[in-house]
Amino acid sequence: MLRVMSEHTLDVDEEFCACFIDWQKAFDHINLTKLTQILMVTGIDWRERRMISKLYVDQNVKLKGQGGDKKSEGWKTS
Repeated sequence: MLRVMSEHTLDVDEEFCACFIDWQKAFDHINLTKLTQILMVTGIDWRERRMISKLYVDQNVKLKGQGGDKKSEGWKTS
């Protein structure tokens, strides 16, 4: 996919930039209090802030799908 995107940028004469992040390392050093404050200041909805907090603290979260069905998914941050 990366190759296709880079070839497309050559076709349309645009610049292509990519960023690779080691998410495991990124989430190992999060100050949850500061993250929550930043999310609040930037206007992120409280439901999304709560989900992010639960993902980090509890390591799992319950999501509600469009059909109204609840499903529990365990997400690991490390």
